Amino acid sequence: MPTEADTRIVIDRLLREAGWDIENKSYVSTEEPSADGRADYLLKNHRTQPLAVVEAKRFSIDPYSAKQQTKAYAVSLAAPFILLSNGREHYFWDYENGDARPVLGFATQADLERRANLRLHRRGDVTNSLLSIPYPSRFRFKGEDVDARPYQIRCLQAADDALISGRRRMLFEMATGTGKTLTIAMLMKRWFQAAAISRVLFLADRIELAKQAKETFEDYLRDYPTKLLYGGKRSLDGQIVVGTLDTIAGQLDAGGFGHAYFDLVVTDECHRSIYNTHRATLAHFDAVHVGLTATPNPGELRWISEHERQLVRSTYMFFDCWDSAAQEGRPTFAYTLRDGIREGYLADYKIYVAESRLTFEGTTWEDEEIAFSDWGRTAESEDRLKLLIDEYFRIEEERAQPHPRKTIVFAVGERQATIIERLFNKFLPDAACLRIAQQINRSPAEVRQSFAQKITCYSNNCNPKPIIDRFKFDPLPVIAVSVDMLDTGYDHKEVENLVMLRPTTSAIKYAQMRGRGSRLCPRIGKTEFLIYDFVNNTANFDDPGQQYHRPKRVGSRPRPEQSPDDDDGGDIIPPPPVRPRPLREFTVISEGLLEDDFRRRQMMIVGPEGLAIDRREYQDRWRERIKELQETDPAVQKILAGEELSQEEWEILGHKLNAPEFWFDEPALRKAFEQPTGSLSDFIRAALGLYQFPTREQRIERAFNVWVAEHSESINPDQARMLRLLRNVVLATVRETKYVLLDPAIFSRPPFTFQGGRPRAEALFGRDRLAAIMEELNNLIKAT
Repeated sequence: MPTEADTRIVIDRLLREAGWDIENKSYVSTEEPSADGRADYLLKNHRTQPLAVVEAKRFSIDPYSAKQQTKAYAVSLAAPFILLSNGREHYFWDYENGDARPVLGFATQADLERRANLRLHRRGDVTNSLLSIPYPSRFRFKGEDVDARPYQIRCLQAADDALISGRRRMLFEMATGTGKTLTIAMLMKRWFQAAAISRVLFLADRIELAKQAKETFEDYLRDYPTKLLYGGKRSLDGQIVVGTLDTIAGQLDAGGFGHAYFDLVVTDECHRSIYNTHRATLAHFDAVHVGLTATPNPGELRWISEHERQLVRSTYMFFDCWDSAAQEGRPTFAYTLRDGIREGYLADYKIYVAESRLTFEGTTWEDEEIAFSDWGRTAESEDRLKLLIDEYFRIEEERAQPHPRKTIVFAVGERQATIIERLFNKFLPDAACLRIAQQINRSPAEVRQSFAQKITCYSNNCNPKPIIDRFKFDPLPVIAVSVDMLDTGYDHKEVENLVMLRPTTSAIKYAQMRGRGSRLCPRIGKTEFLIYDFVNNTANFDDPGQQYHRPKRVGSRPRPEQSPDDDDGGDIIPPPPVRPRPLREFTVISEGLLEDDFRRRQMMIVGPEGLAIDRREYQDRWRERIKELQETDPAVQKILAGEELSQEEWEILGHKLNAPEFWFDEPALRKAFEQPTGSLSDFIRAALGLYQFPTREQRIERAFNVWVAEHSESINPDQARMLRLLRNVVLATVRETKYVLLDPAIFSRPPFTFQGGRPRAEALFGRDRLAAIMEELNNLIKAT
C-alpha cells in the first residue's frame, strides 16, 4: 500500500522541476519543527526566510482535508503560503486572502518570493489597498482627454468586489464597441497600484488582436512595460506579456513560464479559448483569471446550435459563473448591446430583410440539386447576386447620401467573394458613381474599378492587411467583401452598413458580425447602422419557427465546370455533424440564365428593447391595437367622434401606445407606413378609417407645387413651363421606381431635348441657379 513516503518522492520531483534545490537545506528543509508539530517541508527565500509550508499526504487522502493542521504550522513558522499535496492533487493556499485552490504544479522560488514581497507594498490588506486607490474619472488616451464611462466604473467595482471576496475567476461580457480592452487596462492599472498584482498575461487567439491590445496597453499603461510574443517567440521580459495562445502554450516547459509566473491572466474572446489544448494552457497558471467576451448569453439571442449552447455553458463553468439550479450563466459583469444603445454609447440599428426565391428555395442545375446551404460554397448564380445587389443599391439611393457609407459584405467563400466584388463594381449606378467621385475627389473611373474590393486570407498574395488598412483609412474601397477577415476583432467606427450574404447557425458568429457596425462615429454623424439581411440570419436568432418550402427549378449548364473553391467559409464554431456530401467543383451560373425574384422584402424596426418586427406585421399590430383601444380607451373614442384631445390626454395616450409591449411612436410609425410627415393623430385616424394618407406621388406633387408658388415672383412663364415639365417627369419616374435623383444632366434626355435640352434650361435659369434648383428639389423630394 502506498505511504506518505511515496508521496514525498513525487513532491521531491515536482520541486526539482520547479527549480528548487532540495539538497540545499537553506532553501528546502524537511521535518521543520513548529509550535504545533513538524512541517513536512519548509520552502525559504534567498535570505532563508520562510515562504511556504508543504504538507504531504498519502495518495488516498484528499490533501484539502489537511488545511487547518497545516495552517497552524505556517502561522507558527511565519510562512505566508501553504502547499497541500498527495502527489497527484495539489492545492496552493494564501491563507490571508481566500481559500486553498487546486494547482497543477509547484511555484518557483522566485515567483513565491515575488508574491510575498508584493504584500509588503499594500496599504494593509487587499481590501484597504484597493479602497485607497480612487476610480479613474478622466484620463489621457490616444492623444485625447477621455472621461471614464459609468459602466466601466461599474465593471471595476464588480471586479474589486470579486477579488476581495476571494474569487479567482471572473467573466466580463461586454458588447463590441464598449471598449473591453481599455476597461481591462483600467483594471490592470488599478490592481498594479494597489499591489494586488505585479505581472499580467493577456491572451488573444489572433496576432491582429494581440497587436491591438499591445497598442492600448502601451498608451494607457505606459509606465508598465509590455512585451508581445507570437510566432513561437520566447521571452520572460515585460511586466505585461501579450501573446497568442499557441505561442504561450509552447513556453510552459522548463525555462518558460512557471505556474505562478503571472498574477493575472486575461483571455480575450474567451469562448474560443476554453476547450481542447487551450483549456490546458489556461489551467497551467495559478492566477486570477479574467475572461473577456462580447458573446451574448442565451437570453439575448435564440440559440439554434446545441453545440454552441454547450460551448457557452462550458465558458461559464470555467470561470465559475454557471448557476446549475437556474441553468444559466451569471457573469461577474455584463454590459449588453441593448445597454449600450439605451445609454447612448453604441449605435442603434435597423434591419432590412429581403428573401429571394433562389436563395431559400434552391434550384436544380444540370441534374444537380443546389440547396440553400450550397450558395457560395459549391455554386453561385450571378442572377441571384445581381438581384440582391440591385436591391441594396435601390435602398441606398433612397437614403440621404452626405458621404459614401462604408459597408462590409459578409460572404461565404473566396469564389463567391470574387463574383460579389465584380458585380458591385459593375452595377454601381451611374449617378452614384458620379456623386461618390465628387464627394471623395476621385475620378469616376477610379470609383468604378475600386468601389468594392474583396478581403480574404488570399488577398494581396496572402497579405490582406494593406487592403484592410485602405478600407479603414482611404475613401476607396467603399465596400469590403469579407470572408472571415472582418467579422471579429476589426474596429472601424465609420462602417454604417452590414450586408449578410453568409448564413450562419452560430449566434456567436451573428453577434460578432452585427457588432462590426455598433460603434458610434461623431466625425461623420453616425448614430445608427443598417443591416441588409439576405439570408434570414436575423430571423433565425430572434424569430423561432421559420419554415421554408423548396420547390425546384430546372435549367441547363451554360459552359464547362470551373475550378474548385477551396474556401468553405465555415463558422468558427462547427455545426453538428451532418451526412457528408460528395465534393464537386464550384459552379457559376452566368447572368441571364436563371431568373430570380423576391418572395419577401420588408424593413424591420428594432425597438429600444431589441424587438425585431416585420414592417407589414408592425402595421397590422398597429391597426389591431387601435381597434382594441376603440372599445376601451376614452381618448381613442373621442378621436373617433371627431372631438379634440387635450395635451394631457395626448401624453397619456402616447405613453400607453409606446409601452414595451408595442413600441408605437411617431418616428417608428412614420418609417413603417412610409409617411415622413404623419402625426400620431393621422395614424390613429387612418387606423379608424377616418383618414387616408396621400401617396408619395401626391406628396411630391403637392410639395413641388408649393415650391413653385413660393418662387412665383422670380419665375417667368417660360421657366414655369420648364418646371412643370420637370414635375411631370419626376412623378412618372416615382410611379415606376419610387426613386429619383435630379441632376442638370436630366435636361439632356427626352422629353427635354424636344424643348431645347440642357442649353435651353441653362439659358432660362443660368448654370449656377439651375444646379441650385436641382439641389433644392432633391432635398424636397427626399423629405416627402
